[in-house]
Amino acid sequence: MISYRIYVLNPQDRIADQIEAAFETDRAALERAEDAMSGLYAAEVWQGDRLVGRLGGQLELGRA
Repeated sequence: MISYRIYVLNPQDRIADQIEAAFETDRAALERAEDAMSGLYAAEVWQGDRLVGRLGGQLELGRA
């Protein structure tokens, strides 16, 4: 099992919720993130300092 962090984000790309859990694969973590963001803006899945993936909401770099 691998430890992951899932950040559920609001439209301002701020963390609305955080989940820490262990999953067998990246895909399993991404599926959990998809469930967690149900009806919300976006979610990001991190494994350590590696961004596994982002679901939903458009990423805008450099936005204040």
